[in-house]
Amino acid sequence: MLQEDGNISVLEGPERADDGEHDADWKLEDDMVRKKFKKFIVEYAHKDLSHAQETASAFIYLNTFKQNCANGSYFLTLNLNHMERHEDGELLLHRLKQQPSWFVEECEKGLQELFTELDIPSDRPKAPDFQLQFTCDANMEGTSGTFKAMPLRELVSSEVSRLIVVQGIIVKSDVPKHKAGKIMMKCTNCENLKALHVPKGFSGTIVPRGCDGNVMRGGAEKCPSNPFQVQTDLCTYYDEHIVKLQELPESVPVGEMPRSVTLVVDRYLVDRCTAGTRLTVVGIFSASEGIPGSVIAKNSEKGTNTVKTSYILGLGLDIAQGNTSGSSGAIPITKEEEERFVMMSKDPEIRDKIFKSIAPAICASKKDLTDEVKKSVACLLFGGSRNQMPDGTRRRGDINVLLLGDPSTAKSQFLKFAQRSAPIAVYTSGKGSSAAGLTAAVVKNPGTGEFGLEGGAMVLADGGVVCIDEFDKMRNDDRVAIHEAMEQQTISIAKAGITTVLNTRCSVLAAANPVFGTYDDLSSTAEQVDFQTTILSRFDMIFLVRDVRDVERDRMLARHVIELHKGGAAKNNADSAPISVEELRKYVSYCRSRCSPRLSQAACETLQNHYIDIRAKMAQEKREGKASVIPITVRQLEAIVRISESLAKMELTEQVELPHVEEALRLFTVSTLDAANRERGVGIQTFTEEQLKELHRAEEIVRRRIQKGGRMHKQQIVILLAGQGVEEGLARVAVHDMTMRGELVEKPGLTLLRA
Repeated sequence: MLQEDGNISVLEGPERADDGEHDADWKLEDDMVRKKFKKFIVEYAHKDLSHAQETASAFIYLNTFKQNCANGSYFLTLNLNHMERHEDGELLLHRLKQQPSWFVEECEKGLQELFTELDIPSDRPKAPDFQLQFTCDANMEGTSGTFKAMPLRELVSSEVSRLIVVQGIIVKSDVPKHKAGKIMMKCTNCENLKALHVPKGFSGTIVPRGCDGNVMRGGAEKCPSNPFQVQTDLCTYYDEHIVKLQELPESVPVGEMPRSVTLVVDRYLVDRCTAGTRLTVVGIFSASEGIPGSVIAKNSEKGTNTVKTSYILGLGLDIAQGNTSGSSGAIPITKEEEERFVMMSKDPEIRDKIFKSIAPAICASKKDLTDEVKKSVACLLFGGSRNQMPDGTRRRGDINVLLLGDPSTAKSQFLKFAQRSAPIAVYTSGKGSSAAGLTAAVVKNPGTGEFGLEGGAMVLADGGVVCIDEFDKMRNDDRVAIHEAMEQQTISIAKAGITTVLNTRCSVLAAANPVFGTYDDLSSTAEQVDFQTTILSRFDMIFLVRDVRDVERDRMLARHVIELHKGGAAKNNADSAPISVEELRKYVSYCRSRCSPRLSQAACETLQNHYIDIRAKMAQEKREGKASVIPITVRQLEAIVRISESLAKMELTEQVELPHVEEALRLFTVSTLDAANRERGVGIQTFTEEQLKELHRAEEIVRRRIQKGGRMHKQQIVILLAGQGVEEGLARVAVHDMTMRGELVEKPGLTLLRA
């Protein structure tokens, strides 16, 4: 990090202290560490490969080292858990934990020596610079616990300059830069060259003020002070990448701000992660007086800054599988659990057990859709199969569900349960979310003035579920921002000179209320919820959750709620759930990562015939003037396919059979297709002669009050008729009939125009 020191460019930072008394001891220790490290690389053999036909193939690090050098990749990735099992591992790990910076530097020199000793062919005149990387099975059971991942909140002052293992998610990624590894300085007086080594991270080195080159040559006069200048063409550089690492959303306590720390990686670790990437970091918790772009004290100011800026110098990145292959995060699953999950999948009643395990505290009855909502949430958790066409086009496999209806129907509780049971989940509320908060924001660095990207909720939930409560309370502009994220599962950014695309491969579980508080069967859904057709078509299943007024249902629900408050039903429900929340979370993660079902021929024919029949009915109703606000298009056909795949994934089967398709068609019929039918006014009751006279009187009141070409809000018309003695339900029916006949034309914002 270049700093101004008078008229000289200075690189300031700590170096290893050497003196004449301990030079021999340091050299002996360095040689011993390098010797034992090289012995470990050459001798370590994987136990699982010992039965292989060729014994040499078991030496994983030696073979990997040779292969990387042959490919021109001069790095080696070392598993810390393997080092624990070696005879010299205790000594090496002790030195690594006590002095990680020095240990890595010596081991990289050992790799250079090993390159020369093995006589590996190379087009370089001397041994290249190597990078030593580390990985760690932080959550693997059976380890000694030495390298367990620690939360970011536990990074305190006692961990400075020590080796740490942390897990988090990348929320911001800056543009990679180039840093000098070795600086060549030239004296302007005697032309003496001096090489300066620059430590990694935000540290630097000090440029000497005086030059002794003229005196060493026998000159009588010393060179003037500050004679050195940087020779740019003789310096060596390497890539450096600065990102922002934040603790996982599910690890943030309620009421707390998420903690974050700067992560610095270099060389072969550059460009390994973007915003939304979940990863495990092995690095050195370091401290510096400042970061690039910060204000640094001049040399005239005496003393040094005692307040340090903490950051992590990354030595290894273990990217979670959910960011690359579509599985769900880095949830540790043991071999015993895998065997148990395989046995669970063979149970013929596994789907029913999963359905019963979804929000067991929520009481269901035969007169509402609670059971169907539970099944839809289960399908959303497992998801369908992602497809990538030969031309590069991707078809999403994530399922989007909208719960629309009356208050106090447990919609928010379903969202909360989905957040707990999904391997990756982010919960947010519509009123407290903006377009940038859901997608991505362009943020300016106050120090450097450069712009960077910070991922929003949908980016952070890549590979998981986004739960959006109060979906109807969002501003329309903010809702439009997630159109691309819901269907194409990408976010295109073109702001402040930054043009890029971020992945948002996640499911959306949204809950919304009607505009006027409760759902009215006499009015269409579009009249009560101000949603555009474009956003409704992106939901695979839309449930109209209603508060059914029935004596038996009310008595059962009241008894259930009272028992919950007493504490008796809570324990019974927890015990009655066939699968616990933690086990369900792991089973979902296992199925998403191991299974990708495809349609059988019989399933394809059934889906094709069903889709043709629905489209034919839609065309006939459109000719009759009964157009639906929720269109049935190819998106809905793909939705049925995704639901079928999710049902097959629950059973860990690679083939989608006819029973899966039939259940998917039934779920689609009771959800989206039922909502589309309600849009067309199906189920409106017949009226008596007195009610018909009241309807005609209400229509005459509207004609007298609103002249042709006049406008009035729909709710104001209902209030006007209610003031004239018309029942509210009949007033809504009168407005609806006049709109269907064309006497009233609906405008944006639920405003009606008298035609």
